[in-house]
Amino acid sequence: MADGTRINVKLIPLVKKQSTRDGFIDVTVGKQIQLETGEKIELNLDGKSFYFGPNQLYRIISS
Repeated sequence: MADGTRINVKLIPLVKKQSTRDGFIDVTVGKQIQLETGEKIELNLDGKSFYFGPNQLYRIISS
């Protein structure tokens, strides 16, 4: 946490495996958050917020 209210994160694609007749392929199904520590967290359904921990909701604000 930079100042107790902001954290630096990256938006990265959320990739899942999909089965096909020829094997498996990677399919992008959304986005997720990557923290500075490398930990990955899925975005909420609104695509603009995520929970870092219990009762710790963060909203994405681009700078």
